[in-house]
Amino acid sequence: MGFSVNDMQWNLAAGPGDAVASESFSTLDRVFDLDGPRVSHGGLCHVIKLHLGGRDYYVKRYQNRGKHLLKAFGRNRAATEHHNLAYFARLGIPVPRVVAHGGVRHFGLLRRGAIITEGVPNATDLQTLARTRPNLLANRNWVFAVMRLVADYTRRIHKDGFTHRDLKWRNVLAETGETPQIFFFDCPSGRHVSRLRRRHFILRDIAGLDRLAKRYLSRPMRLRFYLWYRNRTHLTREDRRLIAKIVTYHNRR
Repeated sequence: MGFSVNDMQWNLAAGPGDAVASESFSTLDRVFDLDGPRVSHGGLCHVIKLHLGGRDYYVKRYQNRGKHLLKAFGRNRAATEHHNLAYFARLGIPVPRVVAHGGVRHFGLLRRGAIITEGVPNATDLQTLARTRPNLLANRNWVFAVMRLVADYTRRIHKDGFTHRDLKWRNVLAETGETPQIFFFDCPSGRHVSRLRRRHFILRDIAGLDRLAKRYLSRPMRLRFYLWYRNRTHLTREDRRLIAKIVTYHNRR
């Protein structure tokens, strides 16, 4: 069996009308040469937004260096994110379309990777909407529709033994129309976990959603969300104990 110093994997899945994007995203080197406004920036990755051929694209680029070098020995986060988005889609949870993804390893060490998704028309993450469109949060019907979907999709992944591990308003897209759809995205850390560890990460997911919910939603609405998540009409003693842990989760960290 041969040994490769550099192992490159790049997958381009451009569809009809993506001619301009296909050229820009044809190789990983080209993707790292792209320049555009930064949407987010962290120690391991950053995201830029591009408008090509009449469509918006979000380019998330991972690069391991400095104090984050040891994390490179772990999973390929771009590949894991693609895998998780495909998993959500199989469960019937809408996700942005993945246009390209992949990465390169050097002597088995992940050096850099990227995942590119197409923007969802008329959709914005819940954190941004809460800050810029307070009228939507005041629209009872819109909030009910959105939070019911978030509760349903969260229940689906948890029932299947999967935990998101970064389930926050900023990682949920919502359409702004009268009958909104929501989309899960940005999930490079999520995975299936054993029953023994699942409860902790389920609590972490729900507390992550509640962190902004308690600022923008009423207590009855938050309780309604929890009941939708549990698919119940009344709280049990176990529910009350779990809710107490949810509302104090971030105070204890």
